[in-house]
Amino acid sequence: MSKSLVFNKIPLEEIEIGMTVSYSQTITDTDIKEFAGLSGDRNPVHLDENYANNSRFKKRIAHGMMTASYFSALFGTKIPGEGCVYTYQSLNFKKPVYINDTVEAIVTVTGIDLEKRRVKFKTVCRVDKKIVTYGEAELYVPIEFRKIMINDKSELLQYKAQILDLFEHSFGSKMDESLWDWAYIENPNGNPIVSLYFDGEKLVGHYAVIPIRFILNQKNLDAVLSMTTMVDLAYRKYGIFIEQANEVYEKANGLGYKFVCGFPNKKSAPGFKKRLDWILEEDLYVANFSYDELQQIERKSYPNAISFNIQNKENLEWRLAKANQNYFKKNNNILKEFEGNFDIIFNGVDFSNLDRDKKYNLLLDHSLDKHLDKKEFDYIFGYRLFDISLEGIEFKKDLIISDVF
Repeated sequence: MSKSLVFNKIPLEEIEIGMTVSYSQTITDTDIKEFAGLSGDRNPVHLDENYANNSRFKKRIAHGMMTASYFSALFGTKIPGEGCVYTYQSLNFKKPVYINDTVEAIVTVTGIDLEKRRVKFKTVCRVDKKIVTYGEAELYVPIEFRKIMINDKSELLQYKAQILDLFEHSFGSKMDESLWDWAYIENPNGNPIVSLYFDGEKLVGHYAVIPIRFILNQKNLDAVLSMTTMVDLAYRKYGIFIEQANEVYEKANGLGYKFVCGFPNKKSAPGFKKRLDWILEEDLYVANFSYDELQQIERKSYPNAISFNIQNKENLEWRLAKANQNYFKKNNNILKEFEGNFDIIFNGVDFSNLDRDKKYNLLLDHSLDKHLDKKEFDYIFGYRLFDISLEGIEFKKDLIISDVF
């Protein structure tokens, strides 16, 4: 079908009620035959001269849906333009259209819903100024984001102010700049991977991972930790989080990282599992113990488990240098004071050298369900493997992995 259209696009915010665009095309024998092939509609009233001559139309007519398709041409190339999606079209066919008729398709804006990003139109096709087809249409206009993938600390610093501002708008509180610097800039394990989505100049979506070192059978494993998922409240209906996360995972996999992990909260965990293919371990909980109670906990060894790499000096020193926190080691345990108690953020298994007059928070799983009476709150650990050779290997879960923000 021969067409000569000017391709462009009108931003949704610039569309106004009453705007009209049109397109004209002269129907040819070739057009009708090609449309029959494309649509599968080989009704002889369109293709057979003898049959058509004996019909009420007296000669071959064009397919009604062919004239209606010119509306789609206008929507896809003029207003709203490239990327728009049909959601509704009503059609009434008033008069037949014949070979050599010039059809003028006209669409006129009748309604705009900026929040739902939908535009309504009156649609009309005319031949010699007489209406042959008319109806109403509705188009959805997807938002197009400017996307930036960052894997360089110096480049990321250029967007620091916008990221901190998005954090405040997303969570209702300010992020400590020193904490951001520590996680993203001072991290010795490599560059973060950060996806930023902009609507114009406004940052509306942020998904990031930071490199972190694990160990398995005395061999280092490079992995990434999922961090600070943020989407502006007005943009949470567009699936930004899922799209950004998958783009970041693809980048991380390409860079050789073995997996991504994190501790999603109860609200976000279903999305990680269903839409991002995370494996979730939802039977974890933090329990509070006295010194004597702590000694009664069954000691569990992790000879063949993936664990946070405390043997890597740079990795450990950075991790314990988290801004505004005071960590300390007691033998193989790493602890942090929290509200008068002590979080055991790395479980060294042997608790005999801890202070006797303190109380301790420890991350457990429900295999130790006899301690559920000591539970303070539930915890969820999750991960997605990029290296399938790690399938089936257990993770040693410690708060040192999650206690980042």
